[in-house]
Amino acid sequence: MQITSCEITNTKYIQIYLTEEELSKEETKEKIEEYKSKKCNVGVFVTGKESYPEILEKIVTKQVELNTNVC
Repeated sequence: MQITSCEITNTKYIQIYLTEEELSKEETKEKIEEYKSKKCNVGVFVTGKESYPEILEKIVTKQVELNTNVC
């Protein structure tokens, strides 16, 4: 499981990347509920067997591309 977070204009965003197996674990569900109880915006991304660093690199690259196109 990989968790990233950022805060934009006083709003905290949490992104959780995990496999279906990890999502079914009780400790994972508790962690997600903990973030939600702290009023964080939570995004859960269920991945296949790809490695997390590759997935994160794709997401960060896309975010950078989108940010450079914003005026």
